[in-house]
Amino acid sequence: MSYPAVLLTAFTGTAAFNISGKTLHSLLKLPKSLKPPYQGLGNALDEVRASLSNAEILVIDEISMVSKDLFAYIHWRLQQIKGNKKPFGGMSILAVGDFYQLPPLGKAKPLCVYEDNVLDLWKDYFHMVNLREIMRQKDDHSFAEVLNRIRVKQKTDSLEANDKALLTQAIHDIKDCPSNVLHIYATNKEVDKHNSATVTALHSDIINIQAEDYRKDPRTGEMVLLADMMKGNKRDLPDNIQAAPGVRVMIIRNLDVEDGLVNGTFGTITNIVTTTQDGPKTVNLIGLTLDNQNSGQKFRRKIQGSSDNLVYIEKCEESTSKKGVLRRQFPMKLAFACTAHKVQGMTMESAVVCLKRVFEPGMAYVALSRTTSLKGLYITDFDERKIYADPAITDALKNMRHASFENARPLLQFLKSVVPTVPTLTIIHHNAQGLPTHMEDMRCHHELSLADVLCITETHLSGSSVSPASSWNSTTWPHATDTSLTQTIQTWQR
Repeated sequence: MSYPAVLLTAFTGTAAFNISGKTLHSLLKLPKSLKPPYQGLGNALDEVRASLSNAEILVIDEISMVSKDLFAYIHWRLQQIKGNKKPFGGMSILAVGDFYQLPPLGKAKPLCVYEDNVLDLWKDYFHMVNLREIMRQKDDHSFAEVLNRIRVKQKTDSLEANDKALLTQAIHDIKDCPSNVLHIYATNKEVDKHNSATVTALHSDIINIQAEDYRKDPRTGEMVLLADMMKGNKRDLPDNIQAAPGVRVMIIRNLDVEDGLVNGTFGTITNIVTTTQDGPKTVNLIGLTLDNQNSGQKFRRKIQGSSDNLVYIEKCEESTSKKGVLRRQFPMKLAFACTAHKVQGMTMESAVVCLKRVFEPGMAYVALSRTTSLKGLYITDFDERKIYADPAITDALKNMRHASFENARPLLQFLKSVVPTVPTLTIIHHNAQGLPTHMEDMRCHHELSLADVLCITETHLSGSSVSPASSWNSTTWPHATDTSLTQTIQTWQR
C-alpha cells in the first residue's frame, strides 16, 4: 500500500530550504503574476498530477508572508491537480507561522484579516493552535519573554519598565557596533548606503563587474551587446557588482532550493576566476564561502585543488524590465547589510539593528528577534514607538476558532477508514480515451490502489495502453476492453 505524501513548502527559498522543502511557486508551477484570471497548468497538468498523486497533506511555513492572491492560487491549483471542487482539492493544509511578523509584500493584508470583496479561504476552513515553546532564544529566557511581549505591543502602549531596561542594555552608537556582523535596516536606501560605505572602507582591490545587456538585431536575429548599459530597476539583476576577496554578498535568485542556493543565501567572496582574451579582463566565476556549509553541494568545483571547498556561481541570463532587453550578470549583491524583510526566518548569533526608519507593524519585532541572545544584539536609533503590532491582527486572532492537538485526529489515520472492514467490492471506472495520461495517477494513488476492479469503457484500447495486470500492487485486475460497466461486473463475478 502506498502512503499519502506530506509536502513541505514555503513562500521564500530560504524558508523552504530550512525545512528541506520547496517553494510554493516551484512545487505548483505558479505564474509570476497571481492576479486573476486563474491560469491553469495546461500541458503540464499530467506531469504535476503524477508527481503529486499521493499527496494529501501540504505544510506551508512562514504563512504570514503568503498573500491572499497566492493563497487563492494554491486553492485553485490543488483543485485542478486533484480534479475536484473541494477546498484546496480536498488536501489537508497545515499553515505554520506568526502573523505578528511581516505581512505579505506590496502592503497586502495578512490572510487572517478579513476584507470585503476578497476571496477569504482562511476564515471558514482554518483553526488556530498556539505553540508555546521558543526555540531560537531557548537559552536566554529573559530575552525570549521580552520578545513575546513586544510581539503584541500596540502603538499606543509603552514598553514595560523592565523590558525597556533590558533592551537598553543592547543600545549602542553605530560607531561602537562590530562591522563584521550583519546590519539590519528598514529600507533598501539605508542598506545600499551602508553596503557602499563598508565595501569602500574595507577593500581597495575592488573589481567592478558591469552587467551585459543584449537586444535582438531585427536584421540578423542575433543578440547584440548594447553599447550603453541600461539602468535596471530593483527587480533586475544588478547594474554593477563590487567584488573582491572578503566581500560579503547575498545570492538574490533561487538557483537551487533543494541545494540551499536561494534568494537570501549569505556568503563571502573567496575566489574570482577571470580570463583575458584580446581585451579587458572578464570575470567568469565567483567562488563563495557560504555561511551555511551544507548549501551548494552541487556547485562545488575543485578549481584551486583538493582543498577547494568553494561554491562557484556563474552569470545568469534574464529578461529585464525593459522590453526586448536580456541581461547577463551574477545573481548576487553586497550584503554587509540587508532589510528586515530579508531576514525573516533567519537565525544568527549577532546582528546590528537600526530602528530609525521602521515603517510598518511587525518590522521592529522581526529585526530584534533574529539573534539567539540579548548578548549578540546591538540596537541603534532606539525608539520604542517603532515597536508595535498590527491591531487588525490582534482582533483577527482573538476571533479565530481555536483547536487543540489533544483532540485532533492524526492526519494519517484516515487510511484506516479507507481499508474496508467488511467484504466490499470497489470499482474504479475510467474513460479509455483519457487513460494513458493518467496511468501514473492510477498506479500511485492510495485510494485507487485499493480497488478490486478497474473498469474501462467507451473506446477501444491499443495493446500498449494498459500495463499488464501483474504490474499493479493490488489484487488481480479484470481486463475490460470496449465493454460496459455491467459486463465488467459480471466478468468479475464469474
